[in-house]
Amino acid sequence: MNKMQMVQDFQRQSAQMDTTTKMMSDTIDDALDNDEAEDETEELTNQVLDEIGVDVASQLSAAPKGKLAGKRTEDVSSSGINELEERQAALRNA
Repeated sequence: MNKMQMVQDFQRQSAQMDTTTKMMSDTIDDALDNDEAEDETEELTNQVLDEIGVDVASQLSAAPKGKLAGKRTEDVSSSGINELEERQAALRNA
């Protein structure tokens, strides 16, 4: 194979690789660009919920708030810390 044939072969393969890369890139971009599909899914979900009479907003507003659970967790953790501090003090005095 002479140099001219090698260069031509390289150019052909390079062009083929560029075409393949562009096709793969376009396919990946199309697959990842699902904004339209997400909008359609959300619209369909809302339509179904409306048809069966589920009002998510009213149900969420009637749900208990997280303040009670959060405060209880803080109380438990602070009492746990107090207990550990007392145990540490007892060990120091022993």
